[in-house]
Amino acid sequence: MTIDISNNDPRISYIVAQGVTQTSFAVPFEFFDDSDVNVYVDGTLKTITTDYTISGGGGSTGTVTISVTGGTGGSVVVLTRDITIERTTDFTAGADINRAALNTQLDTLTAIAADVKDRAGLALSYNDRTVGVPTELPDVAALKGNTLAFNASTGAPEAGPTISEVSNAQTYANNAATSASAAASSASAAAGSASSASGSASAAASSASAAQTAETNAETAETNAETAETNAAASAAAASTSETNAANSASAASTSASNAATSETNASNSASAAATSASNASTSETNAANSAAASSASAVSAANSAAAAAASYDTFDDRYLGSKTSDPTLDNDGNPLVAGALYFNSTANEMRVYDGATWIAASSAGGASLLNYNYTATAGQTTFSGADDNAATLSYVQQNLIVTLNGIVLEDGTDYTASNGTSIVLSTAAAAGDELNVVAFKSFTVADMVPASTGGTFSGNITAPKFLTTANKIETSIFRVNAQSLTANTTIDADENASATGPLTIASGVTLTVTSGGSLAIL
Repeated sequence: MTIDISNNDPRISYIVAQGVTQTSFAVPFEFFDDSDVNVYVDGTLKTITTDYTISGGGGSTGTVTISVTGGTGGSVVVLTRDITIERTTDFTAGADINRAALNTQLDTLTAIAADVKDRAGLALSYNDRTVGVPTELPDVAALKGNTLAFNASTGAPEAGPTISEVSNAQTYANNAATSASAAASSASAAAGSASSASGSASAAASSASAAQTAETNAETAETNAETAETNAAASAAAASTSETNAANSASAASTSASNAATSETNASNSASAAATSASNASTSETNAANSAAASSASAVSAANSAAAAAASYDTFDDRYLGSKTSDPTLDNDGNPLVAGALYFNSTANEMRVYDGATWIAASSAGGASLLNYNYTATAGQTTFSGADDNAATLSYVQQNLIVTLNGIVLEDGTDYTASNGTSIVLSTAAAAGDELNVVAFKSFTVADMVPASTGGTFSGNITAPKFLTTANKIETSIFRVNAQSLTANTTIDADENASATGPLTIASGVTLTVTSGGSLAIL
């Protein structure tokens, strides 16, 4: 059968409800061999014979038989077509074309195109609006270990961030957050240290004031005042140390904050690169869709071209019928012959043309230039056709025949009608025993010849008989121009003449004999 390219989707899916068992699944698309069909159950490719059987094919639809019980939430059964790309029939030049084999090949090509379209439809592609964007991928070496990205200016595919960089983007972000938290803790600790230093400085001032009061009140308190002074100095030193530590903590906190800002920037850049990769992936998907659409259009054009070529060949095949051993009665399609049809008769080794009634030699006249048909009429007979009294079947070319009735020549169009090449219809019915004769002249062409009136040139060698030299004979020359050198024994018989232009050279050992009555002239 012929595949309808407008409805040739090589993919179908079925959903089997949970707990329900289904065993038969229709294959709505045409396939040729059992191996052309793939069967998937919940994403798993099944094995023919082991898991399922299939019927139909050979250019038609079919049925897959497999027992599937729907699992939790139901099961999905997918049937796809995947025809091996190959040719199984070759059409030899000069031989008749097997139309069934040609149709099968065209159907197979159409099905393969549909399979390619189906697979392309699942790929990423640019959309139809995309113009002038390079689609070639970078070298494999540049892509290894990297994500696919698209240039920010041209949109061309290029190698993006490494896979590890994309995978670790979240880790970098988490580390940045942790560093920021640590920096905040360090800053808080530094603030606490600064507050302690301020308290120590205040205590030292109080101690100095107490010492001054003690020294003024009594000498006995001097020792205590000195001790207090010593403690105040120690406290001042401790305060200075605390202040230094607070400054160092503040510096560390600033460094941590800077590192946190850097980590945050890196995380932002990684997120931006990830977004770019996602955008590039979307563009690749659009490009793949465009490529799929272009592939589908090419497949349709290829199928149309193949159909046009087949139609053109069919028209030619009705005119030239090839080589046959005898005159055909129908053309290669089993239809009636058309005037002008040709074939090569391998038995007679000649080309023949159909003139609308009979086959004639295309390059020379046949053995006979006319045919005679003799009929004895029955009472009231008007139509004469088929086999005559001599079993010859009537066949003629219109206007190329003479019809007589009892020896009287009849007039075409008045006394009879001859319009179909196979029958004669009388205007007036014949009587029983009347004799109808038909002389049918055959169509012919003149064989290759040189006209006597205008002459011509012979392309090949010719052989001429001997002629007497009389007033009513043609003189034959044995020696011609550029043939004055005689290298073999030659005899000029009686009543035979010969001539040569220029000197005649006779090679050593060669004898030229002119018998009585013969003559030789050197011109």
